[in-house]
Amino acid sequence: ANRPNNMTDAARNVDRTLRQNSFSVSNSTTFVVGGHSIKAGGLWNRNIARDGFGIGVNYRGLYAFDGTGAESTLNAFSDFLMGIVSYRARDHYTARGPLEGHSDDFALYAQDDWRVGKDLTVFLGLRYEIVGVWHENSDILANWTIEDGGHHLVPNAEVASKLPPGLQDLGRTWIASEHGYPDPLINPAKNNFSPRVGFAWRLGGDDRTVLRGGFGLFHPTVAIQGVRDLLGTNEFRYYQDYRNAPMQSIFSQGTASVDATAFGNQGVDPNLKSPDIYQYNLTLERQLGDDLGVRVSYIGSTMRNLLAMTDYNRLYPSTEFFDPEDPASYARLPYAPYGTWADITENKGEGQLHALQLELNRRWRSGLAFNVAYTYADSDGTVPDSGGSSMGVYFYNQWDPASDRGPDPNVVKHRLLANATWDLPVGRNRKYGSDMPGWADALFGGWTVSTIFQARSGMNLTPYFTGYYSYNPWNTAIPLDTLGNWGGGPWRPNLVGNPNVGASRDQWFDQTAYEIPGPGEFGNAGKGTLEGPGTWVVNFAFYKDIIAKDRFRLQLTALLDNAFNHPQFFPRYGDDFTNMQSYLEDGDPANGVTGVLGAGNISNAEGFSSGRVFRIGIRATF
Repeated sequence: ANRPNNMTDAARNVDRTLRQNSFSVSNSTTFVVGGHSIKAGGLWNRNIARDGFGIGVNYRGLYAFDGTGAESTLNAFSDFLMGIVSYRARDHYTARGPLEGHSDDFALYAQDDWRVGKDLTVFLGLRYEIVGVWHENSDILANWTIEDGGHHLVPNAEVASKLPPGLQDLGRTWIASEHGYPDPLINPAKNNFSPRVGFAWRLGGDDRTVLRGGFGLFHPTVAIQGVRDLLGTNEFRYYQDYRNAPMQSIFSQGTASVDATAFGNQGVDPNLKSPDIYQYNLTLERQLGDDLGVRVSYIGSTMRNLLAMTDYNRLYPSTEFFDPEDPASYARLPYAPYGTWADITENKGEGQLHALQLELNRRWRSGLAFNVAYTYADSDGTVPDSGGSSMGVYFYNQWDPASDRGPDPNVVKHRLLANATWDLPVGRNRKYGSDMPGWADALFGGWTVSTIFQARSGMNLTPYFTGYYSYNPWNTAIPLDTLGNWGGGPWRPNLVGNPNVGASRDQWFDQTAYEIPGPGEFGNAGKGTLEGPGTWVVNFAFYKDIIAKDRFRLQLTALLDNAFNHPQFFPRYGDDFTNMQSYLEDGDPANGVTGVLGAGNISNAEGFSSGRVFRIGIRATF
């Protein structure tokens, strides 16, 4: 408990050289034939980068103390003060330098805006693109595949010689070209055809009612940076430990040792594709009178082939004891020579979104304009957008991902947004008080007020607990990833009641609705099933022209953010607000953090002030 550790530098996170350049050639042509307006074109883009982050070394020197050993004072902190490295010193090594190379992107497109008649226009389009793979100048890249019991892939024998000692000792490294793999170790996706179709139809032969709709297939770009960092860093770095020497000379005189298992086993599917995003919408717009308009929209999105990570050396939960100190337990792993943390990024995720939008809009007239919009959204998927990685997230249940299908944490069910601007009708050149004295007009006349109001329901949160190791009582060899955010270690409880009752600031959800799952069982509490706190906020702005002459204008402004000082509670996905450890392990539901809406949960996650802020200023335009 008294052990100081991780005394280290920040290495590649601060000592980073980054140089990025891009060169592109593009062309487009437009021509009109009858009712057709046709546009076609293409582009080629070369991205060039040199990135010191790709060295992959997280630190160059680490000291740790544990209060044990012949020279120890039996107290970790005392060891630190005395310069006795009672646990170990560690250095992070790699045989490569900065990532340096390029990728090439190609695209062709054609679209036709076809005016079928005076009331109907149809939009047709097709785009084809190839997002290039990363070509490393030095060829120092490595991938990992589960083929034939697991192998690391490298472009050539010289690169193989730069892998960590323990990995070389396995003798399971393949030269890519000898086994049907390309030198960049992944193939470019060449099936990215993206059709689009839409229409705009004026109903009733006038301009007051319009029906619009559209469909499109989109392929968001797989993060080249994520791919290159993974292939270029993780497989080449390893640790070397030092012991049995004073702190000031342990790296030069200490006994050095290399952990034979200290190498990376992360890979990318060599046939990784860009995800498929099908988007479709239908909108009805109607003008009411001269100033008002209403809109009703349905928006949908179907997502396929989303990126997700599968750890192929994780064991299915069971009651068969896994002992991390027993080689026989490790022999049970599907790819035993590689130890734990052996994951591959693949196209295994999927998701769905349905949304209904209602909008009322008043255009500016007679000193007043406003807009009110409401959105109801329903989402579900197998890979939450936790913001943890551009290369996908881990499945909670990789053997049955659909069993943990649930709402995205950031797609709230209800959202109301309103804004308005009003010229107060008091003052000179206004409806009332046009003959008021100058001093009165300066104080009370000519003001304009604007406001914005937002109300929204809460985030979709996931309960979890920690404190158990992977071998007790679920025996999975490495922990499950409950949250999908690379956290590692959190487990999912069982749901035995309704947690979304009795919501208060002191206890937002009912912790007694959860219990620890039995040995060898998955916790069944679904992803995103815990409703977080909703919130609302109001901003005001007051402004008037003090001087307005020719092209010069001097304006006084007064801004009131979060005017009613309403707390903005945004429990973050995966923070201690939903950590059930205290209750599930110690029987204590009142630890002051879990389910408590306190100061630690207040933030300005959507750009609104977390507390009331008043600002006054003067703006000159000329």
